[in-house]
Amino acid sequence: MKKLHTSLTIALLRARETTMGFFRPLLNKHGLTEQQWRIMRVLAEKNTMEFQHLADLTCILRPSMTGILTRMERDGLVIKLKPTSDQRKIYVALTEHAQQMVENMADEVAEAYRQLEDQLTVEKIDQLMALLEEVSQLKIPEQEDDTQETEAA
Repeated sequence: MKKLHTSLTIALLRARETTMGFFRPLLNKHGLTEQQWRIMRVLAEKNTMEFQHLADLTCILRPSMTGILTRMERDGLVIKLKPTSDQRKIYVALTEHAQQMVENMADEVAEAYRQLEDQLTVEKIDQLMALLEEVSQLKIPEQEDDTQETEAA
């Protein structure tokens, strides 16, 4: 059998799991999922955002985003807005309660980043972020069947 390349995708997943280990206890303490926190972080910076754009920025698939936002709306974390000019679009914003949560969590988030920086260094994190941005900008070649299983790549 031909030897496979070292798996970049598995290495990225492993690195994600390790770095999330710095933040999961904080999210659990505040009763938030990782996806909810990604949404809250983006909306805290952008205020109101169109549903599809929010899904793209948070790397959450649209069908999953629908359920997550429904639960967040039920829990008083977001509000959904439909413009009268285009009922097909949905915009999302944080509630005052959720905005306050983000502000209250800021010091704890900063401490988690400080702990990460203590082990990896700010310079290496900056390098990693630059490399990851380059990877994110790669052009994906067109494939005949994009429904194939890709997890094991």
